[in-house]
Amino acid sequence: MAFKKLTFIIYDGISNSVFTSQVLKPLLNLLQEDNNIEINLISFEKTRPTNKFLLKLIPAHDRLHFILCRRLPFVGKFTLNFAIFQLIKLFTIIEHGNIIARGPLAGLVAQQTLNKIYKNRNHNTILTIQARGLCAEEYRYTYQDLKENFIIKKYRKYIYKKLLKIEQQAYKQQIKNKFIKKIESVSPALKEYLATTFKASRSKIEIAQKDLPQKINFEQIKIWRQEVRKQLNISENQTVYCYSGSYKPWQCIPEIIEYFLEQYKINQNSFLLLLSPDKQDLIYLLKTKNIPDKNYIIINSNYSDLYKYMAASDIGLLFRDKDIINWVSRPTKMLEYQTIGLKIVHNNTIELLDNQN
Repeated sequence: MAFKKLTFIIYDGISNSVFTSQVLKPLLNLLQEDNNIEINLISFEKTRPTNKFLLKLIPAHDRLHFILCRRLPFVGKFTLNFAIFQLIKLFTIIEHGNIIARGPLAGLVAQQTLNKIYKNRNHNTILTIQARGLCAEEYRYTYQDLKENFIIKKYRKYIYKKLLKIEQQAYKQQIKNKFIKKIESVSPALKEYLATTFKASRSKIEIAQKDLPQKINFEQIKIWRQEVRKQLNISENQTVYCYSGSYKPWQCIPEIIEYFLEQYKINQNSFLLLLSPDKQDLIYLLKTKNIPDKNYIIINSNYSDLYKYMAASDIGLLFRDKDIINWVSRPTKMLEYQTIGLKIVHNNTIELLDNQN
């Protein structure tokens, strides 16, 4: 039987924190829903992952083929040429079918590869570029508060401008393409930003739906809630606030702890469930705020147990800085909280949540 082909391209590596939930799981779901589809998952990596890591991360499947390519450190558009060269060679030996590229770097690599392959003829291949954030602005945000010397700051500005240019080339409407280009945006705010800033065609931008996690059955949530509360010795009359994530500057952990402290002062039955690998940093901060040990617990859970622990909670906490990258985003933690049916307390910095008030 001849299978339909789909090629999925990522440029930020399979070690990315959202790879499992936002890339791998939707692809596995697609394979389960459609027995007539075969998927090539192509990842451009800085260093080769170990076989042990690959075997643990990506399950064996007769219709999912993982292809590893090399990626050069980014210092400008020309560094993408090596990826384009590899992809051209690869597409001469495999049937690519329609293509999904995650982000502007993967999108531009795929776009230029297809234009080189098809040259002077049009083709009905559909390239969908998944816009999941703002590449240049995220780069700017990561380094904006670091104390660095003049030369490094000039280099940061150079990279920022190069990333902006790549985003524009990846997203803008182009008549000369030899294929059909579509864009998937994670939010209406991001869609509007792509259209106004990068001249993307609004009619070609869809709001992503296929990588949304499925809602978990209420009965299952109820079972998990009782099980975990018993395990953690949390009574049913306690209000449990949940934070899931790492201790990173953009996660606004001090603001989250401060918010919980306010709730604790109002109701000393309040409980804080922290699902994080950064236990020591969190303990230090909690101690400085004099929050009693009996009113919080920190658990470094496997991803497979994440929803189970979240089910013991009543409220999910999601604070972000006021910045364009957060306003247009669709945070993974927001999706996880919503999947388990938690009310989300936030600080009005994310358009998707702001609209839900």
